[in-house]
Amino acid sequence: MTPGATTSEGESLRSFREKVAHLPADQRERVGPLVRAIPPSLRYGPVFQRTLRELRKARTVPSWATQERGRRLEQLLDQAAETDYYGSEPGYEALRERSAGAFERLSRLPILTREQLSQNSLRMLTVPESGVQMTATSGTSGDPILFHLDRQRGAAEWAYVFDAWHRATGYELDDWRLFLRGAADLPGGADHYLQRATGELVLRVQALAPERIQEQWGWVRDRGIRYLHGYPSALSYMAKLVEEQLPDDEWRHQIRGVLAVSEEFTPDQQQTFERVFPNAGISNFYGLSERTCFASMDPDGTFHAEPLYGITELLGEDGLPVEVGQRGRLVTTSLMIKGQPFLRYDTGDSAERVGTDAWGQPTFRAISSRRGREGLVRADGSLFPTTSLNVHGHQFLCIRRFRFRQDVPGRVTLRVEPTADAAPEELEEFYQAMCRRTAGQVELGFELVEHLEIPPNGKDRIVDQNISGVSGTWA
Repeated sequence: MTPGATTSEGESLRSFREKVAHLPADQRERVGPLVRAIPPSLRYGPVFQRTLRELRKARTVPSWATQERGRRLEQLLDQAAETDYYGSEPGYEALRERSAGAFERLSRLPILTREQLSQNSLRMLTVPESGVQMTATSGTSGDPILFHLDRQRGAAEWAYVFDAWHRATGYELDDWRLFLRGAADLPGGADHYLQRATGELVLRVQALAPERIQEQWGWVRDRGIRYLHGYPSALSYMAKLVEEQLPDDEWRHQIRGVLAVSEEFTPDQQQTFERVFPNAGISNFYGLSERTCFASMDPDGTFHAEPLYGITELLGEDGLPVEVGQRGRLVTTSLMIKGQPFLRYDTGDSAERVGTDAWGQPTFRAISSRRGREGLVRADGSLFPTTSLNVHGHQFLCIRRFRFRQDVPGRVTLRVEPTADAAPEELEEFYQAMCRRTAGQVELGFELVEHLEIPPNGKDRIVDQNISGVSGTWA
């Protein structure tokens, strides 16, 4: 939306599906049958269809994508130069040097931090405030930031999500999904809800339990749902419950797709999905609330950033691109969001460089949060990263979930929710394996619990860290 555009002009480009999805639940379900009867080409609207065509063209015709992303970047830089923040802040002089190429101008800009973004969000706007929506996120860090996103962004965003799901699993727009949600506000405080308008059976993550899995999985089977969508930790927990409590169930062989979102995706989770749902494709992508990067993961665990969504850099501590095999910080520039430009934004994440794509961007793997508090504090106050604490193979089969709880430096309790048939010697083997991995770092205690509670947002975490002021780690 350009400066001065009215809300009604922007609304005309919004998909019917997006409008319905933002209605209150009771209103949404009144029009559910009507929505499902509309062909997807009309339901999702022109912005969705155009975005889908363009992102697929970019993949098949790299030369066109190279020219298009250069054009979009130049336009973005020109607009940013006219804002209060980018137009006056020291370090952004290159924005006004329009004789230079767009990528040259971008490379000379400073790195934008989360703090700078949050403190100066309104000064960065290229459109009237009515054209954007204030958004807050904390990511994995727990430290909230504020920024503004284009109001009319949903249809284009959904095109990227659908494309990623379709390529990895065969998902189609009319397919139903089980959607495991954390912060789900369902009518009447229910723990599950059928959303016909969006084709979702929504189930609160916190409602998953061994004594209810037969009933809950029955909803999936009875509706013929073949796609499972949600946080990897929740999907993995559900998969283990199905495997353990319903060993003779056949519907798990009919699952065609596991659609993992919004959390780190681990090798042991992938092994669980492949074992419990042997005929399912697995989709996972790296994305941010800030909408600066969208990168799908291939079967080998390598992420490929979409060229028209944004510009991705992987930089070392010296600010230069890292070499293949080296770890660097992910710095991104959004080509999707125009209302508040994100120029060379430090995502707070790091990754290992795998190679280079057709547009000169790094491909990468092993993403870790640099600011996240997923670490254990040694007695001297230093941080021990949890990367080495992931478990694989048979050692993981005797447990449903585990978590480290730390209240004082140097001492940690390993809390384990075991499977129903876990043998004492298997649990002892798991504990000893963790003792070996933490040897010389922290003293490790052990506690068996009947049920590990999930945070209100539904995202499981490996560390329940209760020490204030813990600094982040670049794993």
